[in-house]
Amino acid sequence: MSDNPAHESAAVTEELFDKAELAGFVADDQLAGRHICKMLSALFVYTLVAMSTAAIWTYLDILRRS
Repeated sequence: MSDNPAHESAAVTEELFDKAELAGFVADDQLAGRHICKMLSALFVYTLVAMSTAAIWTYLDILRRS
């Protein structure tokens, strides 16, 4: 068994996608990134609101029981 193959494979020189398809992929990727960013931002704000509500509720309950 040798380290070198018996024949060399031909290098593929043709592009898999043309420029219009690549531009479409980039546009779709950017759109998905914007949607993910908006979703994560909304979930972060929801988490802050839920955490604040629970903290205020706990604080008021402690004051009421004192």
